[in-house]
Amino acid sequence: MVTMFEPDESAMVPIIRRMAGPHVNLVHTIYRMVAYGFYHYGFPHFAPSAIILKLLTFFGQGENLSLVMLSLRQLISVLPMIASLWVLVYLQDQFKTWRSIALLVFLLAVPAVVQNGYWWHPDGLVMLFSSLVLYFLWKDKRTFGKNFFIAAILCGILVALKVVGFFFFLTIAVVLIWGLIEKRLTWKQFFLKGIQFILIMAVAIVVASPHLLIPNHRAFAFTVLKREIFETSKGYGIFYEKGLFSAWPTMRAFYGEAVFLLTAIGVSIWSLWNEKRRFLTVLILSWFIPLSIHLFFFSHFKYQYWLPVAIPLFSNLAFLLPGGKGEGVQQDKNKVVKLILLLIVVVQFGLFLVKDVELFKERNNRAENNPAIQFYDKALVELASVTQDKLVYYDYRLYMLEKPGWFVENSFDLLTYDYIRSRNFDLLFLSQQRILDYLHPSAVGLDPSTFAQSQEFYRDANEETLEGYKLLLRDDTVLLYIRQDLCKKYYSPGRCD
Repeated sequence: MVTMFEPDESAMVPIIRRMAGPHVNLVHTIYRMVAYGFYHYGFPHFAPSAIILKLLTFFGQGENLSLVMLSLRQLISVLPMIASLWVLVYLQDQFKTWRSIALLVFLLAVPAVVQNGYWWHPDGLVMLFSSLVLYFLWKDKRTFGKNFFIAAILCGILVALKVVGFFFFLTIAVVLIWGLIEKRLTWKQFFLKGIQFILIMAVAIVVASPHLLIPNHRAFAFTVLKREIFETSKGYGIFYEKGLFSAWPTMRAFYGEAVFLLTAIGVSIWSLWNEKRRFLTVLILSWFIPLSIHLFFFSHFKYQYWLPVAIPLFSNLAFLLPGGKGEGVQQDKNKVVKLILLLIVVVQFGLFLVKDVELFKERNNRAENNPAIQFYDKALVELASVTQDKLVYYDYRLYMLEKPGWFVENSFDLLTYDYIRSRNFDLLFLSQQRILDYLHPSAVGLDPSTFAQSQEFYRDANEETLEGYKLLLRDDTVLLYIRQDLCKKYYSPGRCD
């Protein structure tokens, strides 16, 4: 179920199992904890996850996968997300008025926030650390003291968690320039504080990424980082569409209608004229702009990538709510404009709730009448006569319950004949959607020669002419192939010609 519904989760579960041990001695246990070998996400994500698994194991629940996944999702995704929203709400209203409750409820209803609570992934922690960076920079009030350097530490941890932390470069530059303009900093102090921030941040990155102290793991981590940067900017196997137009369907589904998003941006710009709110707004906008530009124009867009900047931007909508000191509707000359914009927000809140219910129903009922599960049940009946042990390949997002005598593998990479032949699989469970994706006329491979080989494999699979294999069963979701010699051994000659 985990592999079918959340392949990212299934790839990470073996990692924290290895980190949690047990191992032969204390030294090897520590080594395996810090040199975990899966550097797509950082140690600040995997370390607490492994500790949670270890605690569950201590109470005899380490093999209770349902409880393990529930615990990881709640403690690594949901709890940090809620904490980050509390931080953002505090920044806007300091919990002084009813606006704090209204803003918290609104932010909790954003579909991207709801959806992120349904999986175990680093993005809840990314939200928390990015919100804390904003908080400590705001709390520092351009004094460039202790809180400024706490922000540097947190920014370093955020980089170790996900390189998204580097996008705070504009925020830090703006804060330093502001201090220079206000004459809180001399030119010498300007450069000194900037260098100190970078150095503290660099130390925090290393401390939060202890595998960087191990030469072979450091080299591997940088290799993974380069591949991740390439894949997020280009695509996985094939070129992914980039740009605001291609991102819009996902943005609309998880963040709201265009008029609402423009309202959030417009209100943020408007609030720059409010002296009491100006510094916070500048912090949020200087964080929002560079990452948004990167996501819209230099990377393919996924809903979770925009979370750490979109939600702080939405928190600026507190500016529209009456009840703040000096901001009440009765004293506000622009109360009509504010009420119109607030009406847009209220309507979007209603649309958010509709989407949230839809997401919940989809999540809650996703195993019922699932075509991949139904196909697997049919496949078991079809394969009942095949009695020997089987080496089985299955595409991720397909259902595969390991059975005695079944040795299963899957791959995130595009398939080729060379890979299938090298493993000599007995059975192949292939995703029809994956085949169609890679055969689509608009699909362009990152490596043309390798992609041509993959397309040859997928074209033959789709046309039921897969060399060395015979199609046993097919529907709109899955294709089941058996090796030709096994087909002749277990089925009638007419079935395998």
